[in-house]
This record gives sequence, C-alpha cells and structure tokens, in this order.
Amino acid sequence: MSAISDFCNTIRSWLNLGPEVYADPLVTSWVRMAEEYLSENLRVKHMLQIDSSSIIDNRVLLPSDLQELDSIRFAGSKPLIYKPRGYFYAKDYSNTDRYTIIGNYLVLDGVDEVNGTPVEISYYQSIPPLEEGPNWLLQYYSRLYVVCTLWHASMYAIEDDRGESWGAATKDFVSDMNTRHQVGKAAGSALISKRRSFG
Repeated sequence: MSAISDFCNTIRSWLNLGPEVYADPLVTSWVRMAEEYLSENLRVKHMLQIDSSSIIDNRVLLPSDLQELDSIRFAGSKPLIYKPRGYFYAKDYSNTDRYTIIGNYLVLDGVDEVNGTPVEISYYQSIPPLEEGPNWLLQYYSRLYVVCTLWHASMYAIEDDRGESWGAATKDFVSDMNTRHQVGKAAGSALISKRRSFG
C-alpha cells in the first residue's frame, strides 16, 4: 500500500468513518490543502534546498518549488544584497553585489555574459506531495501532518467539534517549529554585540 493510501486511512480512523463515506480522492484533497498551507507557513531545516548554476543572462527563473529565499551569492563569495527594483535599476548605483526579484525571476548585477558566473541560492522549498513513498513531513512531523489535514477537512467537508482545536494546534506547532528552526540556525555561533559610538 502506498504512503498516501496509508495516510488516508489514518485520517479516516480519526474521523471514525470508512472509505465508503470519505473515498481516497476526497481525503487526498484535504492532504493537498494541508501541504499547501504548511508550504506557505512552515519554515524548518527540512525545507531548505541549495541549488547552483552558471548564469549568463542577468536574469534567471527561480525554482518552481520556491517558497522563500534564504540566501543568494556568487559561488565562493559573500551573500548578495537585496535591493528594491527602483534602487537596483538606479543608474548612479554602482554596487554590483546586489539582486532584485521581478515576479518569478531573479535579476543580478555583475554577471559575466561571456563565460557565465556561478551563482548559488538556498531557499525554502514547497513540501513534496505525499505519494507512493513518504515525504519528509510524514517522516519527521507526522502529528503536524495529521492535525493540519484534519483541520482542513473540518473547514471544507466534515462537521466535527474538534475542528477549532485542530486549527489551534496546527498554528501552535508551526509557530514552535519555526522558532526552534530560527534558534537552531544560530546555535554554536559566537554572538558578537554591535557597539555604537557617538561623535
């Protein structure tokens, strides 16, 4: 049996109803809604992806599964700095360590249009859909997956008094996990306070 079929059975067992009432396609639609919600709101280490490419044009399509950029740099160099479009295209702006975003495009300065420039990005990717095999969300955060799916089921199809508590639990889990991820990113680093001087 596939991972998605097993998961559909898990959701139905929480509702104490069988596939003759809630068939796999309907339960799967709740799973997809949960995946979409969590892709947009969850930020944990398992979502981070690193891609690199040699870029010739000063613009390139961002990955189709991108939810949020984490960092961008020319390979082997320091991170580039984001600039709003108006500043990026200002003619008197000479800094080439910058980028901007236009729709689904990443636009860069300082690209070698003859030999290409290697660029590396890290980003938070969408949660891969649960299909034949398990995804990382089911492997590492199954309680969140179950509760979020049940919450979406309660919003769109089922009537269950637990719907409100499922929604609250989902939001609490997401908030706690995001906080732990942010704290974990800095763990082990030396903390340096910035000193300000006057005059």
